[in-house]
Amino acid sequence: MTLETDISCLRQVPLFRSLPLPRLKLVALMGEKLRFDPGTQIIAEGETPEGVFVVLQGELEISHGGANGEGPRLPLHTGSLVGDVPLLSGRSYVGAITAKTAVVALRLPKDLFFELLETIPDFSLALTRDLASRLYRLADRTLHAEKVH
Repeated sequence: MTLETDISCLRQVPLFRSLPLPRLKLVALMGEKLRFDPGTQIIAEGETPEGVFVVLQGELEISHGGANGEGPRLPLHTGSLVGDVPLLSGRSYVGAITAKTAVVALRLPKDLFFELLETIPDFSLALTRDLASRLYRLADRTLHAEKVH
């Protein structure tokens, strides 16, 4: 991908739509573009976050293996942000993150991520809305997954 393609991909992610072009270029240039083959474990459960991943293409899965290796799984698609919650909360990853398909991701170092939050109010607001939306979906999924007797 070229810089223009990277910027175009970032513009498709709601979190980055409001960034001014110079900041978007900075994100694209300072981010580390990574490619993962299907089945590659990207992050281990319990790992400490050093940055945030933006999924530019592909699908990831968060999983927590039980005693038999089969546990809950949560899919993450193109446009997903990964690592922001543990980074903001000062905690480690609650599950392993694996590429389900071929994945292209942009890894933003934590210093850049925090700089964006501190200097661009629209970015902070977009992240707040994204986090609230994910929390709502999680609560909805959890509450409606319970069986009513």
